[in-house]
Order: sequence, then C-alpha cells, then structure tokens
Amino acid sequence: MNNSNQYQILSDYRVIRISGDDSEKFLQGQLTCDLKDANGEKVVIGGYCNVQGRLHATFYLAKINSGYLLVCPTVVAEHLTATLAKYAVFFQTSINLEESLALIAYTNNHQQEDLMQMNLTKDIASKVKVTFALGELAVAILETNHLNDLLQTKLAAYETTSTDIFALQQIRKQIPMVQVSTIETLLPHYIGLPQVGGVNFEKGCYTGQEVVARMHYRGSLKTHPSIAEIESQANLEAGTPIVNHLDKKVGELINSAVQKGSKNKLVALISLADKALQDELSVAGHPLQLLSAD
Repeated sequence: MNNSNQYQILSDYRVIRISGDDSEKFLQGQLTCDLKDANGEKVVIGGYCNVQGRLHATFYLAKINSGYLLVCPTVVAEHLTATLAKYAVFFQTSINLEESLALIAYTNNHQQEDLMQMNLTKDIASKVKVTFALGELAVAILETNHLNDLLQTKLAAYETTSTDIFALQQIRKQIPMVQVSTIETLLPHYIGLPQVGGVNFEKGCYTGQEVVARMHYRGSLKTHPSIAEIESQANLEAGTPIVNHLDKKVGELINSAVQKGSKNKLVALISLADKALQDELSVAGHPLQLLSAD
C-alpha cells in the first residue's frame, strides 16, 4: 500500500451549524476567535470559554453561505450546542447539531502547511461542502449520503487506515482539542490556543475575555504546551496528570494518539510547567519523554 494514499472517516467528530441573521453578532460575543477572519476563504481555530476563562470547547470554524460550521469531538459538540443554545434565544440565530454531515480526513499529495486555506467549491461527484488543509492532510465536510461517492471517485485509490492520522496531525501542529474529560478545566494559554491563532486579542469582549486578556497582558506564564512521547499500549484519557520523580503534578495530558508504526508508544500534546522541562516525567505510571516540535 502507498502510505501517502490513506483516509480516515472522522466518526468521533461532529458538525454544528449556526445560521440566522444574528449569527455573526452572537458568535462574536461568545468565541475567542474573530468571526471576521472566517470570511469564506479560510478556516479559523477558536474556543468557547466560561466566565472563568476555562474552555467549554475548541473547534474549527468555517463560514459557508450566510452561516457557520463548527467542528469538534462528538460529546464536546453536544455540550457546546446545548450551552450556546441557552444564550442564542436572545438572537435571531439557530444552533443545530448536524445529523446529515460527515467528516473525512485524507492524505494530500499537494501539502499545504497553511491550515487556513479553504476550498468552498463543490465537487459535483462528491457534494463536498468544505475542504481545508491540515498539514499533509485534507479534511472534508460533506453530506453523509455522499460519503461513498467520494470514496468511489476521488479517493478510489486510497485505503482506510487504523492509525488516527487526524489526531496525530493535530498533535504535530499543536492544535489542542478539548475532550469530554477536560470540559471547563483548561485555560487557553496553558494549552497553546493563542499560539495557533485561536484567540484574537483585538476583537473586543466575549465570554471569559477578561481572564484570558489578563493572562496575556499581565501574567507571567509558567505553563506551556509541549509534544511528548509516552510508553503505553493504550490511549490515555485527556486530563490525566503528568507527575515528576517526586510524584508531584507538573502538567496534564491534552490529547494523545498511538504513534504511527508502533503499538506501544503514544504521541501526545501536553500542558507542562516550565520548571519541569528537565525533570523525569511520567503519566499514569508510563514514562514520558519530551519531543522537539517540528
């Protein structure tokens, strides 16, 4: 098999559709990203905080026609839909967890390192609504009943992979995804959301903005995201504490995935205290080694 021709159906992710005349105004007052950056030509990474500045969710956001699509893990998407809906009643907007849209990631021979590149041109054969680049992957959002069309046409020469190539690419790019076990526990700065363009400090007020801005302008951050390798045969739960040789918590796991070509090693995005960078580290009893970012 040609390892460059692989695809992964993202069954653990869902799409939320926000539509209506007040959608931009509503979301602009809720999300960490600037809705003006989602102009139909690029995908935006963003977050949604509570009033304490801790994240309900992180996501990819795309503008399509007069509405928006948000992509995030399934259970988080359910939580995000319900939470946003509480405040949407004051605006002319609707928020729906899409049942008819599917997501698929596939290796892209024409690699685009710019995540923001987005293609809204519909493919007649596959009815693709949105595609965007994520390093060596392309990610497509399309009608579920047209997924087989895509697999039998454009991706006919591709093979499915048991490796979570989407999670691995997100970790490589240090794009943090809030999981169900970390809802309302993570601060944007500690997981690197501003570093990947997920926080706009010029857009004005949004939920949690005061806390996030204070950390940015006044705080001396002593915790940052890092990429690590973990000796483990099974994936570990997001939020699992990282400890030093004294068994003292110095960080936590953000996301992890089984390393490609290995059955006993994980690659992980972690949040780690700067003072622990030279320490002997472990997570849930498994040795952890820091890696240099690409």
